[in-house]
Amino acid sequence: MREQPTRPSNFMFIETHAHLDFPQFSKDLETVIQRAIDSGIEKIITIGTNLNSSRKALSIAEKFPVVWAAVGIHPLEAHKRVPSFEKDLSDLLDHPKIVAIGETGLDFHKFDPSLSPAEIEEQKKIQQEFFLSQLELAKEAKLNVIIHQRAAFHETLSLLSPYQGVLRGVFHCFVGTSQEAGLLFNQGHLVSFTGIITFPNAQTVRQTVLEIPLENMMLETDCPFLAPVPYRGKRSEPSHVRIIAEEIAKIKKISLEEVASRTTRTASEFFSFQNSKRN
Repeated sequence: MREQPTRPSNFMFIETHAHLDFPQFSKDLETVIQRAIDSGIEKIITIGTNLNSSRKALSIAEKFPVVWAAVGIHPLEAHKRVPSFEKDLSDLLDHPKIVAIGETGLDFHKFDPSLSPAEIEEQKKIQQEFFLSQLELAKEAKLNVIIHQRAAFHETLSLLSPYQGVLRGVFHCFVGTSQEAGLLFNQGHLVSFTGIITFPNAQTVRQTVLEIPLENMMLETDCPFLAPVPYRGKRSEPSHVRIIAEEIAKIKKISLEEVASRTTRTASEFFSFQNSKRN
């Protein structure tokens, strides 16, 4: 992959959603992290998708001072029904480098075409059970949640509603409208944007970026996926957060410094980085 040039800056960013445990980073993870630091990324949160992934995420966070971890069961992993997942996740939550639970949520976008309608409903039910279990863990641990939502917006919001004022979620890789975002903000939740906002056909999400308050958003790459233009089709990585921030500044006609300052403050509050054990 072509390396980004180093662009020294006083602006600091937080990459709130990376998958550094994925095999795409197995050969050059240290270089990838250094490139992020050189691009002004002060913290990277690497996200678990199942128990094994969560343990790997924590191991990476232990190795690199700028990396932190979230642990959770992705909705598309829920059907595997690991019986001890609640205890296994709970055992990780006291670690000082764990800053959230996730990613968790609901994904009703696509099911195996061989499944019957009844089997699909059962899959949805399992996802909801796993989501609720992780919300309870987050409540007990006083952590916020990283939410994956696809084709299940209202169902996700409904399950979150009883936790209003108790915990907050960030709807990662948000591609909805400003009206949908407003429903999330009313419950105290946030959204985060990926390289999708740089895609030529992403006018709807760019309009959302324009219309919603800067203080309600965070930055993420969802790497190794969704690389922004001009890296589209290649591996994404945390250093690309700066490109996403530049696009937000362009859309909202504000300075890059303002985007960096406000999104970093929002992420620091959401993930409790002001807590002394997480500095």
